[in-house]
Amino acid sequence: MPPGSMTTTRNSDGVMIDFSYFSLYLKNYLTDAGDVRKDDDEFINARGDMAAGVLEGERRSGSSAEQAQESAMAVLMDGIE
Repeated sequence: MPPGSMTTTRNSDGVMIDFSYFSLYLKNYLTDAGDVRKDDDEFINARGDMAAGVLEGERRSGSSAEQAQESAMAVLMDGIE
């Protein structure tokens, strides 16, 4: 799934939720790490939206795909590791 793409999944209560590539990446990371924020969909989606915005902005300003991805991931994971 390319960055910025959306997919639909169910949260722990069975409610359908849309996640971006970045949101899914973060949710998976938090789940694997046993982080308590793994079920905080608001936090995950906010971070995913910020990362997607950075990716888009970087690409529009002429950054390479690799640089834009690195910048987006830095925003996504800021303070988490």
